[in-house]
Amino acid sequence: MGGNMKAHSMYFLRGESTTRNRFYELWNIPNCIGSIDGKHFKIKCPSNTGSAYYNYKHYFSLVLMACVDADGIFLTIDVGNYGRNSDARVFRRNSLGIALENSALDIPEPRQLPGWENKGNFPHYFVTDGAFPLKKNLMRPFPKRSLNKERRIYNYRCSRARRSVECSFDMLVSKFRLFEQPIGCKIETAESLIKAACVLHNFVRTMEGIFSTPSHSSSIDAMGY
Repeated sequence: MGGNMKAHSMYFLRGESTTRNRFYELWNIPNCIGSIDGKHFKIKCPSNTGSAYYNYKHYFSLVLMACVDADGIFLTIDVGNYGRNSDARVFRRNSLGIALENSALDIPEPRQLPGWENKGNFPHYFVTDGAFPLKKNLMRPFPKRSLNKERRIYNYRCSRARRSVECSFDMLVSKFRLFEQPIGCKIETAESLIKAACVLHNFVRTMEGIFSTPSHSSSIDAMGY
């Protein structure tokens, strides 16, 4: 029972160029095409499942693995993995992780970074936290023990971009209060509730008109990062 192969994926793609441009406009990070993280949703212990859904935080949970754009819109979701699995393991087994590993994603060609003229092109990538592996199209922060000024600036930019997915999870729970308590229904029903909430989240975010152009000061703060 290493991973729940019944997990289901859904896709809500806006277009790589739109996503890339918005990450640069909002978070001052170029070539980024998504922010990835996992979210544990509390559930009541399912019958005859042992410790499969019992996570490291000491409660039973289902995992939502999601990729969002700079505006907090879900681009891909994968729902239904066992709570005991780490984010890295869930990602490695879900459709997005498998496609990335097999170079099966339609990722745009590398392009020059701003200020990197004549220094070659740089790949497009997703940002993650330190729990995920470092790959050509998957960027994570530098370890704190090995930071110089340049790496600290990169970590800061990466952290800002990751706020997109973290804030999306917070908004999901805030708007749909049933997720504040353990979900007490069949696993299949819980999966459907989470997927439906993600779809409604995207609808509400779009209808509320969240697509704005930030001022210069909101993209580059007083630290100059």
